[in-house]
Amino acid sequence: MGFLTGRYVGAFHYRDFMLLWLGSLAGNSAYWALIVARGVLVLNLTNSATSVGIVTFAAMMPRFIVPPIAGYLSDRFTRRKVLVASYAVNLFLGFALTALVFSGDIKVWQLAILSILDGSSRTFQITATQALVPNLIPKSILNNAVALNYATVHGSRLVGPGIIAPLMMMDSPGYSFLVAALFYGFSLSVTACIRTQSTGGIEKGESVFRGIGEGLTYVWRNKTLKMLFLLVALHCALTMSFESLLPSFSKSVITVGDVGVSYLMMAVGAGAFVAVLFIAGVGNEVARGKLLLVTAIVSGVSLLCLAASPSLMFSVIAAFLMGGSQSGFMAITHSLVQHLSPDAIRGRINGINQVNVGGTMAVINLVNGIIADIIGPDRVLYVLGILFLLVMLMTLRNTTLRTLYQSGLTDSKMPK
Repeated sequence: MGFLTGRYVGAFHYRDFMLLWLGSLAGNSAYWALIVARGVLVLNLTNSATSVGIVTFAAMMPRFIVPPIAGYLSDRFTRRKVLVASYAVNLFLGFALTALVFSGDIKVWQLAILSILDGSSRTFQITATQALVPNLIPKSILNNAVALNYATVHGSRLVGPGIIAPLMMMDSPGYSFLVAALFYGFSLSVTACIRTQSTGGIEKGESVFRGIGEGLTYVWRNKTLKMLFLLVALHCALTMSFESLLPSFSKSVITVGDVGVSYLMMAVGAGAFVAVLFIAGVGNEVARGKLLLVTAIVSGVSLLCLAASPSLMFSVIAAFLMGGSQSGFMAITHSLVQHLSPDAIRGRINGINQVNVGGTMAVINLVNGIIADIIGPDRVLYVLGILFLLVMLMTLRNTTLRTLYQSGLTDSKMPK
């Protein structure tokens, strides 16, 4: 038991990290519950995968613009205060959305606007959380803490959609949105109890543009970070932008209706939780490098498995593999980014990385929804999976990435 707690969940021994983790789990669960509930509601209102793609894009679109600003503020002000403020905004928006849905007169444009606002606030939450994690634990267990924190991002796909799954079968969809709002309320209450005070290295009076520019310059000059950001962007674009496809895939391909979306998202979350817990216990850099390559390849293959699934059971298995491989890949890459980022500009670097993660997913989710109406969601999955496998084949020719696959991150690449 001591081996398990030390190697796999050692970061939980630190009070403030545990509070941050619980807040992240609840906040991310709210987000994924909203993704499912909004997608199903929009599809029922419009019978259009394109409309689902538009609303999903609206929720993710802020991650094109907001992350660098969120990173600047996370380095300029107390990171805990930025985090608490973002959860407070999410809570207010959650109750507003719930009231509109219960009124029975909700419009797609209203869903889109609230999605933009909620996505903007969540971007601050993600960026501040990532900047705060290394300040809450000793550097020796940073890999463990980063992986456990990342478990909340994808593992919450099990919690949020799982809790609202029974509510999806009720006549009133408002209860699903109410649950999401309550999740945000819990996040606000626990993160407000964090005691650690930390900020970055931005001096009073330094402009936003200059602050963001420092982060961009550092990423551009660091060859490993630059190539890692490009790989993450391609991974998010081609393997993780499937949310807008699930409602139409569940309805038209495996023909199980609205609740099938929750089952598929829960399977993604379950796979993510198992994989990230495993990654949290891997301390050997060589092993982590090899896992980076393996999880990337499985990310592409699992999309092909989902596209070819003949039934809900096989689709759930494929979704489990998708969640495990995608979250494992992202946990490792995020840990690499944290190790390569000096604390003084960590918020800004994480903000820039969020553009990679959320910005690309926003655009491709929109495109996927539009194309799915034309050729079908299963064929879109086939195309995405094949394209990403071709990308991985090309990365083997890049010296920097090939070195990461072979030996992970060496001490010589760490910031001084």
